[in-house]
Amino acid sequence: MDLHFIYQAAEDTALGGWIRGNTWPFPLIETFHILALALFMGALFLIDLRLMGLRMGGITAQRLNKELNTYINWGILTILVSGAMLFMSEGIKSYDNAAFRPKMVLLFAALVFHYTGHKKAVSTEQPPSWGALAGALSLVLWFGVGAAGRAIGFV
Repeated sequence: MDLHFIYQAAEDTALGGWIRGNTWPFPLIETFHILALALFMGALFLIDLRLMGLRMGGITAQRLNKELNTYINWGILTILVSGAMLFMSEGIKSYDNAAFRPKMVLLFAALVFHYTGHKKAVSTEQPPSWGALAGALSLVLWFGVGAAGRAIGFV
């Protein structure tokens, strides 16, 4: 299925044209995108390390998740909104980029896992036996999203 029309439609939006037609919007949006990724990944990294068995003074993964969940959710929301804006500014460039589609596949998989398996792993005081695997898989998926996103600028 050819999705070229979706990429073209995104690029044809007024917002995409405005971002593309001015000097500062793209770098400012990208800055917020990266800062949100850092905030999100920092919080998630702590939770996943705890799931994987790193001792943190008796703090459970469930408690860490409860304390950091607001940062994680705001980070994800900011990443998705700013990412959509960046996509609108260069839809056709994204269509032709070999790293963009793998990033989107990884992003979809990471989001689904985050709100299903990962959520279940951190929902109890004592993580399930597969909690360490959930933490490791979470990190692999999200670092994959970041690596593929970084690759977009180079391929």
